[in-house]
Amino acid sequence: MCQRATGGVFAALAGTAPENFAWTRGTPSYFASSNLAQRAFCSACGTPLSFKYDTPTARMYTTIGSLDRPEDAPIVKQFGIESRLPWVKFCEEVSAERTGESAAAQEFLAKMHVNQGPTA
Repeated sequence: MCQRATGGVFAALAGTAPENFAWTRGTPSYFASSNLAQRAFCSACGTPLSFKYDTPTARMYTTIGSLDRPEDAPIVKQFGIESRLPWVKFCEEVSAERTGESAAAQEFLAKMHVNQGPTA
């Protein structure tokens, strides 16, 4: 889903608790990329801006490339590596996690209906 939402081979995201996050310029538009998540984008230029599951405790994830200072958001973990394209060689030394590794995550994701074309 991140590949489809960003149009890239992966999404570089920085996460935080929603209460630690604020938009500093303008108000984004949103679309439901699934029945479980919202993605923000700039309605003027189309830039993907953020991702958040629709749960009270979910973290807010912002696209690093949309930040004024992307160098201040180092990569600390890779998620969703099961969708990594075989020719992408990037940050192999950074810890990684497959989507839905825990039983709780599998239960949550089993309820997902993707709204971005064919199931990603």
